[in-house]
Amino acid sequence: MASDVEFGLHLIEGDPNLTFIVFVGTVLLVVIAARFGAYAYMNVRESTSDQRVLWEYLFFVGVVTTLYGLVSVLEVVSSVRTRFKGGVMLAAVLLLALALREIYYNAALSTSGEGRTGQFRGRQGLELAFVGCVAVVIFGTALLGLTDALLALQGVGALAFTCYGFWFGRRQTGETMVQGTMIDSLLRHLLPVMAFATLVPAVDLATVAGLPRVIVVHVQVVFVIMTATALMTATIKLRQNLASL
Repeated sequence: MASDVEFGLHLIEGDPNLTFIVFVGTVLLVVIAARFGAYAYMNVRESTSDQRVLWEYLFFVGVVTTLYGLVSVLEVVSSVRTRFKGGVMLAAVLLLALALREIYYNAALSTSGEGRTGQFRGRQGLELAFVGCVAVVIFGTALLGLTDALLALQGVGALAFTCYGFWFGRRQTGETMVQGTMIDSLLRHLLPVMAFATLVPAVDLATVAGLPRVIVVHVQVVFVIMTATALMTATIKLRQNLASL
């Protein structure tokens, strides 16, 4: 109940040093992710219809990642404990993978009608399965807690989403005629964002393997900080694209 929530410093895993690092890292993530989302939204407003979906994906990446950061900060400054936050970062990873897919299909050499529709049915089914995985993890952990089965699904799902996004990313970066363009530069900055964000939920596989939770959280916060750093450089590309519109 809301009346049972206590505000004040609450240690993460009973570790003061870890709590301080989590607080600083997640506040940093909130600020940078919110800025990233704001620039993505401005690109949505100014973009052509062909690229609008891409900027919408990136806008939601900013929103979801900001939500993850806010929830993490809330756990430090109150007694609230949100077991589903790993699923929130998992959703951000999926959105990043879909953004990379959209970049690929927005590239000059990849936008033919055949290219967009030839494999769509199979791809649509796979992406729906990905969405289902995120939903199961979020609602499952919210209801049942951090069970080994759900943590395993979360970790495997994050790795699967990343492989999907990297498949499109690698195909795009291999196209010599689009190298050096603004969209290609954005892609190269989003790849590390997805890589680091993936490791936040994926490292929970170590919990399933028996590693103490406090160690897993220490590793996770490192990847949270690295995700925020990568987002900061990607934000610069969003701002540059906006200036060119």
